[in-house]
Amino acid sequence: MTSKEQTQVLVAQRFLRSAFQLLSNEYGVHAESAIAGVARMAGTFMFRSFALPLSDVSPGQVVFSEQANEQGPALVSLMCGVLSGMEIELDTDTLGQTRDGEHDPLFDFLETQTLLEPAFETIRTENELTYEEAAEAGAIATAFLVHQVQDVLDPRTAADVAVFALIEGTKTAPDPVAH
Repeated sequence: MTSKEQTQVLVAQRFLRSAFQLLSNEYGVHAESAIAGVARMAGTFMFRSFALPLSDVSPGQVVFSEQANEQGPALVSLMCGVLSGMEIELDTDTLGQTRDGEHDPLFDFLETQTLLEPAFETIRTENELTYEEAAEAGAIATAFLVHQVQDVLDPRTAADVAVFALIEGTKTAPDPVAH
């Protein structure tokens, strides 16, 4: 493992601690909200790495790009690779295709991003990661979280939530749109 990869794993762990602190309430942390939140932030960091022309784009607006079509699946692949290393095997051909409403996060995209990005951005800059490297750290953190919650949420269901949120993050304009 390279020193950059080691840094990304440490950043992933810090992302998780921050997400738990920011998303917890008197009942604990809603698993689907935590998974979606961390995955959305991975996607948001990747979105920011695209440096797209965004002058006419509003926060929360869907933005289609070739970069998102390539990099979103790369984040999913990274997450699945980390899960495989933790002995959680998933059928990647059907992953993300099941949405039953029962496992939706409690927060929408912009609520999650507004809540998590300030802390995640601080962690990113303190560790001198590019947006793309931070996105990869977020995908790693998402895998850690899917593994961590498997006693309360089936890994397949958790991964479905994660995949949707990763892709959503790569294709949704954050607030503020540009950094």
